[in-house]
Amino acid sequence: MDVAGRETDIIDDIEDQKVQRGTIWTRRFLVAISVFTLYSYLVMNEGAIRSTQVATPEPAAFSETLRLVASSGEVLFGLAGFLMGIALLLFRFGNKFVTLSWMGLAFVLGWFVFSVWVLAFPIWNLVNVRTAPEPLTIQQFDLLRTMSLFGGIFWCFALQGGQFMVGNVIRGHQDQGKTRGEKYAQIRLIMWSLNISLSGIVFVIAGSVASVAYGPGPLEPVQAFPPIFIVYPGLTIAAGIIQFLFGTFAVSAAIMRRMFKTVTVFVAFSYLFSLATIVWTPAFLGGIAPATTLLAGLCTMIHGNVAYSASEYEQELLAES
Repeated sequence: MDVAGRETDIIDDIEDQKVQRGTIWTRRFLVAISVFTLYSYLVMNEGAIRSTQVATPEPAAFSETLRLVASSGEVLFGLAGFLMGIALLLFRFGNKFVTLSWMGLAFVLGWFVFSVWVLAFPIWNLVNVRTAPEPLTIQQFDLLRTMSLFGGIFWCFALQGGQFMVGNVIRGHQDQGKTRGEKYAQIRLIMWSLNISLSGIVFVIAGSVASVAYGPGPLEPVQAFPPIFIVYPGLTIAAGIIQFLFGTFAVSAAIMRRMFKTVTVFVAFSYLFSLATIVWTPAFLGGIAPATTLLAGLCTMIHGNVAYSASEYEQELLAES
């Protein structure tokens, strides 16, 4: 019996399976599927938590039914992505058509959710609620709510946009392993780095306003301007500074096309520091523990997008060198 020949046949069969239906099963592809599955779970989790806020819609100036429908849509495309990721990971079931179908669903529902929860509802509150809670002045109240609006834009863009980004990477791997090249990877890293830098600025401003209005803290009750929850204004400011410095450094690394390992170390530090200061502190000291998973998920996405994009960019540079 020709053992060596048999081994060669087996290896050839495996390689044929790797390229089945245009899909090339590489380590990068498996990493993308894993990240996508995690991101999809976090999107689904956010939609579920939002749904509980308006589970029994009541008459209100801004339609709670509309918010419930939007949050249910978020659960839907998050769940669809999660199931797609599980099918790929466990059963290698899926193809470019399935991924493109999910991308179409996520694009339509994602913009609907973003428009209702991140734009329309906060802007309506900002325009129509004109009574500031003491000791805030109306100017301070408006500034904090404006930072809440922008914080929601940057964090939810990271959540839904991050899921869509990795879904698009999966689609490329299912199309004979095609990628968009190192220039596209560079732009993507810069975009997500700027996103977290701008988020940092938002937290610095919000923490500074709260410090002037309330003092150093601890604030009781926690001052909630989602996704900003303030117990100690100084910690909110510190987290914002770290995020801004990290994002700025990652932009520099993308432009200089090096220092990606340092970016990885910096992202780990910024992530853990943010969890400790603007997630766990308000969750446990501020008494909003039920929101911990949502805040932690958003924090994971806004940092994870930079880390994943840096890794992809580095691999594109190595592939083209």
